[in-house]
Amino acid sequence: MNTKTIFFVLSIHVLCSVVMARSLPQPTAPKGPERWVYNEALSDEFEGQTLDASKWYDHNPTWKGRQPSLFRRENVRVEGGKLILTGKREEVKDAPEGYHTFTSAAVQSRKKVLYGFFEIKCKPMKSALSSAFWLYVQDGVKQEEIDIFEICGRHDSSPTMPLTYFATTHYIVKPERLKVSDHVAYASKVPWADRYLVAGLKWTRDEIVWYVDGKEIRRRKNDFWHSPETINFDSEAFPSWWGLPSDADNGGEFEIEYFRYWSQPQNQEQMTIFENDMK
Repeated sequence: MNTKTIFFVLSIHVLCSVVMARSLPQPTAPKGPERWVYNEALSDEFEGQTLDASKWYDHNPTWKGRQPSLFRRENVRVEGGKLILTGKREEVKDAPEGYHTFTSAAVQSRKKVLYGFFEIKCKPMKSALSSAFWLYVQDGVKQEEIDIFEICGRHDSSPTMPLTYFATTHYIVKPERLKVSDHVAYASKVPWADRYLVAGLKWTRDEIVWYVDGKEIRRRKNDFWHSPETINFDSEAFPSWWGLPSDADNGGEFEIEYFRYWSQPQNQEQMTIFENDMK
């Protein structure tokens, strides 16, 4: 095969690859009356070599992590078509006061969103350092938070904790004039960290609905959550909830295959994507 033939074959291969990539169908919209529209600008399949800095921070701009675990940018990477957040048992030289023994990871969206359908495919970390997917905003008056899930992937003294999927809402008006904090604990027969799952959330003006693998697990009226919020993936230590990792627990990896976001046509017209001013 001569040089011209090789060049021609390679050119056709590249052209076919580009055409195939451009012709790939968009992810299937969630079922329902909302007429969801896929938002490619915010969604991410994590197919590159690094985190897309136009969409994400590789840290939480306003928080160092829940003590004693310290968020570190080094614990965030994109590899093999996945976003990977790592939790480790390690000491960091010159760490801020109160941070020791463990490091963890956080990724936050550069934009804030109001309403929509949110979905990730993931495998939680097999550790008592959490794996979490949540929406959040805070200002000088109030805090709004919707936790799609918080999972303790390993607990050496509680066999039920790794089977539990916490779906939570928080709404706090300062100074403590109103506080709403409630959750549903959804149980699995298999530890969540032993398999991949698809976690979904529908957030509209009227209601909030949680899904696991396409099955509805919680529904509530949307009484308070009407502000644009950031999208977050992270791992934290929870010393006052389920406790710190045992001596045998050295952390792990929270793997996310994709993040997908849909909105409603009328909401797109009303500018439901906002700058993240939480820097």
